[in-house]
Amino acid sequence: MNWNIVREDAPHRISEIRYVLMAALLLSSLPVASAQYASDGFNLDTIRHDTVVGGVYVDGGHGVGTSPYTEVFSDVPSDLLFARLYVGVKGGTKEATGWVSVIFNGHDLGTISLAGLNDTNPDVYCSGNGEYWIHYDVAEYATGGNDNTVTITTGGKIDGRVKGTTLVAVYSDSAETSKEYWICEGNINLNYRTEHDCETVSFERMFGSSDDIKSATLWTMYLSGNEGVNDTLTFNSHLIAEDAADGGCIEDGAYVWRDLCFDLDSRDVTDYIQTRNNMTYDRKIDGYLQPVGAVLIVEHTEEVPVSSSGSTESAPESTPGFESLLVIFAILASIIVARRLS
Repeated sequence: MNWNIVREDAPHRISEIRYVLMAALLLSSLPVASAQYASDGFNLDTIRHDTVVGGVYVDGGHGVGTSPYTEVFSDVPSDLLFARLYVGVKGGTKEATGWVSVIFNGHDLGTISLAGLNDTNPDVYCSGNGEYWIHYDVAEYATGGNDNTVTITTGGKIDGRVKGTTLVAVYSDSAETSKEYWICEGNINLNYRTEHDCETVSFERMFGSSDDIKSATLWTMYLSGNEGVNDTLTFNSHLIAEDAADGGCIEDGAYVWRDLCFDLDSRDVTDYIQTRNNMTYDRKIDGYLQPVGAVLIVEHTEEVPVSSSGSTESAPESTPGFESLLVIFAILASIIVARRLS
């Protein structure tokens, strides 16, 4: 063995190891992505972008209520291709723990532990003071008509009130026109405490042309908002709503506001649609504003085939922190290669 080569190479190896360790230490200090809890919440991601000859059904609950909470969804179409049920639960504090149990059309969807800061369930978005937005895939249990019933029960040390519920379903119907749609979910916590004031949500590029649009509808879901304050919602830089999160409920036939209430609205955005679209939530002087979902539906004059690069299925759930690990490995590999070439 040539010991001179070994001695000459040793400092290079030690230097290489030092660079790798320094990079690993630096990257380990970066926040790891999580799909469970974040104080400022999670921006809305597109979980499904597709086209269908038919439409998208969106309907929601009656506002804040105590457990057990029951909602009946009316006029649900037949021939469902996709259906997701959303449930909002108030934790009260981010440290409190508890659980939620859901029965949909007589089917037990299971009991999910709600652990606030320590939540590990991939079907749960938790932000702020323990504000939960939970999703369930229910296509196999949903039926056409007026008999789709959900019963939500909560327990444990959490506040336990149900903030609201929403059913989003994609259906096929040859008698209808071609629709392109985007379904987005998350749990944004715009709030005064951390001065998290606004957030922009981007929709994936359209499959079809923006020149053959017949109509465009934007649905928005809010878990929390305050009455009478001027939070705003803009679509492609056009102001489409002030005091957008003006949620409430119907009691004894009358509209009643409940502070920090669930809200579900649809708005016509036909005049503002583009090939690439985005919307921006701004809380202005609203103390807390929590957008948790959006559905954009564009009706085309002609049937639009799905782009070869487009996804026709729900985006796969990402493993918490997996993206950060990929970045770490890529950077470490680059450093090693660079050192070997130097």
